[in-house]
Formats: sequence, structure tokens, C-alpha cells
Amino acid sequence: MTQPESPPDINEDVTRKVANLARLELTEAEVQAFTLQIKKVLEHVGVIDGLSTENVEPLYHPIEMETALREDHVRPFKTGKILESAPDALYNGYKVPSIL
Repeated sequence: MTQPESPPDINEDVTRKVANLARLELTEAEVQAFTLQIKKVLEHVGVIDGLSTENVEPLYHPIEMETALREDHVRPFKTGKILESAPDALYNGYKVPSIL
């Protein structure tokens, strides 16, 4: 197992750069607040990254659910009544104007 990278040093300049890339206009108070929040999030991600998941099965959905399956039945499709409402029909389907 490879060692995870240490998180980048998050400072107000990094927060401003990310805000600029996201086209966000932040006040100085918001820059300070978001810098602290980003640091906390990355610290938490570091804790999660350090957890061992060797004996944990992949989880596809948090709630065990069974899909109600039914057997497929092939039935002929009767197009007669449907095509009666079409302005024009061709080869047992709707005829539409060419787009190319």
C-alpha cells in the first residue's frame, strides 16, 4: 500500500485562487472562513484515508434492496391503430422529413 500524499498547505492565497477558478467573488471575511473550513475538511479526509478497508466489502447502496424482477415476455406490437394517427407512414413506422 502506498503512503497517501500529505495535504497541501491551505492558506488564504489558495482559497482565493480556487474561488477565482470557480468564478466566485469572496469578501475577506469569506476567504478567512472558507480557508478554515477547507483545512478542516482536508483534515477529516486525512483521517478517513488512514482507515483500513481491507476486509470491507464494496457498498453499492446504503440500504439493502432487491429489484423486483419479472420475466420478459415477447408480444407482437400492433401498429395499425397508432399509425392511423400519423400524417404519413413508411415501413410500418412514422415518416418524418429528412434532417440532413
